[in-house]
Amino acid sequence: MSNTDTVIAKALAEVAASRALRERIHARRQEMQKQTEAPPPVYVLRKGTQLRLPLQ
Repeated sequence: MSNTDTVIAKALAEVAASRALRERIHARRQEMQKQTEAPPPVYVLRKGTQLRLPLQ
């Protein structure tokens, strides 16, 4: 192999490593975002509705 071929091979390897790192960071960011999302409310109060409070 000539010097040019080795330089091109190293450059392609660096590009592949950079892409893999970006994909790992993106996957980790998506997982963290899923964990931090608030779950939907269990119940939704309608406007003007008052809750009962049994005190017994």
